[in-house]
Amino acid sequence: MGHGVEVLRILRERRGELKPVLPFDPERMPPVIFDLSAHGQALAGLDLNDVDAFSRRVFDELRRRRSPWGIGRYAEDRLLYRHRSLFSGEGEARSVHMGIDLFAAPGTRVSTPLAAEVHSFAFNDTPGDYGPTIILRHLSEGVDFFTLYGHLSRASLDGLAPGRRFAAGDVIARIGGSEENGGWPPHLHFQLVSDMGRRKGDFPGVVAPSQLETYRLLCPDPNLILRIPELDARP
Repeated sequence: MGHGVEVLRILRERRGELKPVLPFDPERMPPVIFDLSAHGQALAGLDLNDVDAFSRRVFDELRRRRSPWGIGRYAEDRLLYRHRSLFSGEGEARSVHMGIDLFAAPGTRVSTPLAAEVHSFAFNDTPGDYGPTIILRHLSEGVDFFTLYGHLSRASLDGLAPGRRFAAGDVIARIGGSEENGGWPPHLHFQLVSDMGRRKGDFPGVVAPSQLETYRLLCPDPNLILRIPELDARP
């Protein structure tokens, strides 16, 4: 628990130093916020197994609102995961989203907000999973923490190796298309992780509702890094 608290403190103190993860300024170019919860209207009437229809719904709304990017919120309980066997299992279904989704066109550049080194990476190719995934390790004041980037292009993994270093603001990857990103509308799943444990190339991005409070400190709100005003204003 103490480690997670230290990560929160460090990110709050370094807030002004953080570089954008996507090449959009949330102050000058506000994103469209999608309510993907069970009670939201963003997916009303949609066949949630039809990724093309899901993608059209998202990107038609971005065009209508004249924004190049959209947001799916942190700690949101989503109906859509109940339609994917990956999240059901034999016990309590996983439905609470522990990252922030950043919807944008395939090929959009993804950058590291802080100096980092590659912790691990993988192609998580089970349908509904992350697809190509990169996890970076950051070290500040002797405290390490991690950022996870999911649903990338396959080419984003080319040439990577554990320990490879990036400066803050360096491009590390690009957003992948639905055919390579686990079968989702093109977007980046961005997640903050205070402790990876022994995991490599993967970390739960969706948890069961009963696990939410445990994961809130292990995976704090990524808006500490993204700094999207509209998300700060929401409960």
